[in-house]
Amino acid sequence: MKLSILGKYGPYPKSCGNTSGYLLQDETSCVAFEMGSGVFAELSKTVPPQNVSAVIVSHLHNDHISDLGVYNYYLESLSKKGLLQRNIPLILPQVDCATTEFIKEMKYFQPVWVKNGCDVKIGDLYFTFFEVKHPVYCLGFACMHEGRKFVYSGDTDVCESLKGNLSGADSALLDGAFLPSQYRVGGPHMSAELCAKLAKELNFKAYITHLLPTNEMVDYESSISGFSCAQIVEEGDFFSV
Repeated sequence: MKLSILGKYGPYPKSCGNTSGYLLQDETSCVAFEMGSGVFAELSKTVPPQNVSAVIVSHLHNDHISDLGVYNYYLESLSKKGLLQRNIPLILPQVDCATTEFIKEMKYFQPVWVKNGCDVKIGDLYFTFFEVKHPVYCLGFACMHEGRKFVYSGDTDVCESLKGNLSGADSALLDGAFLPSQYRVGGPHMSAELCAKLAKELNFKAYITHLLPTNEMVDYESSISGFSCAQIVEEGDFFSV
């Protein structure tokens, strides 16, 4: 599988940056997950957006969904020209809120509602969703492909469901928003250092994202300097996972 980083910031981007957005591909499928601000333009540089197999969003905070509306406008423009072959499956948490109703009005997506424990097959990619620890209902996922396991944490503090799904993982994309001095147990995110410690403990490669725009990259790098199993991502990076 190939993981591409389209956006790495939260809850808002630095100048010329994007909030959360990623792409997971194998030989036959292309799954975008998270669609934060600026991500649609980055996606368009990588693949034709109408060819995406599915879009996944972990939760309904704006830094993860703000470009869904823009994406829907693009699909609408193709539809008016007779060039849209299908609606794009949009996999998202089953919650009852105003944002859910807004998303239902985006008629060029096909909503697929999931909750903790749901399994979804997209081509040869097998996704299992699990609830994590965040102020709103949020789902991470584990993806299996040809014997390899990739995990995405969504936005979360460390929790047993995350650790359980990281067991046996080859690699993971983790929410490491905080520096060590900013992290508090029970907060909305992990620290980069905590992500690195999990990777060392459970023997997987950690890619660390959802960075605060007010922090400096050098400080994130310094906080994980003793961990060869962890890496801070950059927009435009891609990895074999």
